[in-house]
Amino acid sequence: MKLFSLLVVSFFFGVQLSHAQVEVTPTALFNQSLVFADDMKFENLSKAINRQIESYKLIGIRGNIKFGDKVYSKSILLESLMLLKELSETATDCLKANPEQVCLDHFNAEINEKFLIYVPVPGAQEPGYNSKKTTKFTSYYSPDFNGSRTPTERFTRPIYKKPTAPHDNYTRVDIDYKGALAGKDLEIFWVEESFFDLYLLHVQGGGRITVNNPDGTKELKYLSYSGKNNRSFQMIYKYMIEKGYLKGNAGIPAQRKFLVENPDKEEEIFGTCPSYIYFKESDEEPVGLDNIPLTEGRSLAIDSRIYKTMGLINFVKSTRASHVDENGKVVKIPFSRFFIAQDTGGAIRGNARCDLYSGYGPLAELTAYNMNDMGEQYFLVKKVTPDSPNQ
Repeated sequence: MKLFSLLVVSFFFGVQLSHAQVEVTPTALFNQSLVFADDMKFENLSKAINRQIESYKLIGIRGNIKFGDKVYSKSILLESLMLLKELSETATDCLKANPEQVCLDHFNAEINEKFLIYVPVPGAQEPGYNSKKTTKFTSYYSPDFNGSRTPTERFTRPIYKKPTAPHDNYTRVDIDYKGALAGKDLEIFWVEESFFDLYLLHVQGGGRITVNNPDGTKELKYLSYSGKNNRSFQMIYKYMIEKGYLKGNAGIPAQRKFLVENPDKEEEIFGTCPSYIYFKESDEEPVGLDNIPLTEGRSLAIDSRIYKTMGLINFVKSTRASHVDENGKVVKIPFSRFFIAQDTGGAIRGNARCDLYSGYGPLAELTAYNMNDMGEQYFLVKKVTPDSPNQ
């Protein structure tokens, strides 16, 4: 991109090309070529990039950022996204009329030529310290619900918006079992799913709901995080193990099975997780940081205390759940894919720690509850040119 164009883009997006403060990332230059195979064949990648660019329009992108030993204006993040979008869309068009390997070979050559590759440097207490596979990956998703805007015999459990009056002292048991918020005009939907499903919605921080209207029509809406009480969040499986309710397998199916078979234990178990999450209705997918709608299979969460600016291009290589075999065992397969850093989470802590957003549906749920793997993480930054302010 020529200097004049860069200045126009910078003015449009509120970019400041010089700034004393430098945001330092714990990264090192990776001086090797990589094979950038994307298992989704670039699906949804432009959507995720466009959403990030729209966010930059709204909030601006100011200051400087350091990768490895090099300091860049943060405008490089925008330039990198625009370049990746251009190259991936060219590859997508190529795939429509040419042999796959020809298109992907050209794409790989372009990426390796036009981007610098950086890797995270794990801290001494992180799982990836002194490991070839440096980053720990987990996954999250958006659960599906069936609901209504009014309570019925079918739809009985409310999803609440954030109260404006003081609410910090209400616990999960107060709200779900004792009706502390009932009748205060805070219900946005009533759903048919269990309190366990609502707990999982709180764990994930967002979801999708099919709204059943009185006239028989249906509409699809989304649930996004809008706040919480001031109580701590504790995963209920820990208490269930301590009490001997779960033995051996402590996964989601085992937790659900115990709760279904022992409804008298529900309030006791959920009482160990007093935290409560409030939601808002949206026409767009659940949002991450900077109010960016998350994109299925493309957004990821990183530690925002360390990586303070969203929009970093990530290339991930790890393993994910593929299916459950005839013996009930989850089968995992290798995968690699481009992601954009657009979210964070309370449990996402470290230089080399990522939570991958898998989206909606059974496979997304299977992926989310069965990923706890080490893998490789790479940050891509556009190479600067002699006429660039980043030079």
